[in-house]
Amino acid sequence: MMKRFKLFPLLLLLSLSACQNTALNALPPANLQAQSSPKTNQTRFLDTAQRAYRLADMQARRWDFGARLAKVEANWVEEDGRSFEWNYYFTSLGKNKALKVSSNGFQEEVSDAFLSGMIFESSWRIDSDKALTAAKEKGLKHFPVHSMELDSFLRWEIRSSDGWFTVDARSGTVSVR
Repeated sequence: MMKRFKLFPLLLLLSLSACQNTALNALPPANLQAQSSPKTNQTRFLDTAQRAYRLADMQARRWDFGARLAKVEANWVEEDGRSFEWNYYFTSLGKNKALKVSSNGFQEEVSDAFLSGMIFESSWRIDSDKALTAAKEKGLKHFPVHSMELDSFLRWEIRSSDGWFTVDARSGTVSVR
């Protein structure tokens, strides 16, 4: 009688595993991922500078915990301040090189010769979308702009076929060259 009770849980477990849905197991993992999450290429790859900065900062902290942002740049920025690839340059006191981190996940060590200082993240208030909105009020009309660059002086340099615009990343003040 005791042997019957020991076999009962084993038989119950085997019968439950035989009832398992095999349709999900037939799909490769890539298809499971595609089913569970909708495609969001625009959200993932086309973003403003500050939104894409979070992941770049995490990568830079893995390179050196004391890494500090020195420069941000992108080419062919859309009217809404989004670009397919933002590049972030980080410096560190203990290293003679800088780390370039792209918003698409690519990173490489580069020379720090042209990086003059660091950006104080808490002072960076104007994101790329707001900088372009401010520049539009001063005559920017054609998009995408050729390039945008945020330097250590917290100035957005916007180069376009309409001219060069400088937007203060703290206040939003615009000047035209």
